[in-house]
Amino acid sequence: MAVKHIKGNIFNTKCQTIVNTVNCVGVMGKGIAFVHRLRYPKMYEEYKEHCKNKLIKTGSLWLYTKQENAPWILSFPTKFHWKYPSKIEWIEQGVQKFAETYEKKGITSIAFPLLGTHNGGLDTNEVKRLMDEYLGKCAIDIEIYDYDPNETDDLFALFKTKWLSLDEKIIKAETGIQPQYARKISEIIQNGEINSMITLANYDGIGEKTLEKAFGYVLNTNTLT
Repeated sequence: MAVKHIKGNIFNTKCQTIVNTVNCVGVMGKGIAFVHRLRYPKMYEEYKEHCKNKLIKTGSLWLYTKQENAPWILSFPTKFHWKYPSKIEWIEQGVQKFAETYEKKGITSIAFPLLGTHNGGLDTNEVKRLMDEYLGKCAIDIEIYDYDPNETDDLFALFKTKWLSLDEKIIKAETGIQPQYARKISEIIQNGEINSMITLANYDGIGEKTLEKAFGYVLNTNTLT
């Protein structure tokens, strides 16, 4: 089947599986990796353990299928350490591994980001050619997303609605987030410049732990009903 290139937000895909780009040292601090961390906290904890035990390596892939009513997550190492850039040979090793193993893993459709091209620093055209070469041989539907920061996603719209309905005192009591940080989040999502979870997660001025607390509370509380 043909590989489909899409300019948009990977979390809008209807594919069975989504690729998460990761490093091998247990950190999901930027981009789609951080959004995966917020959406799938149990997956993140398991990923950290795998890194601690040296089970996440470049050229290898890890499939997470344990969250009900959610896509499978295929972690694809594009870096060894988050501080350093990606290497094109790691991308090639990973897509070759995918092409050889996706049937055995039961993957029936999958959405990839452009591997290693944002925080990894690799050339977009070179990565596209490499991905098309290997993924074009696969007999399943494959989407490759070129991230568009202006593209919204379902979870951000839900988060925005629910967050703005909460009282700062309740937020502090339930999460420990101080009012000034709660107001900062409210200001950011009200100003109209942010349309997606990825953009919010990458916004300067909000700490990782604050966002984890905010997302964990809003997305798991009964205010969602």
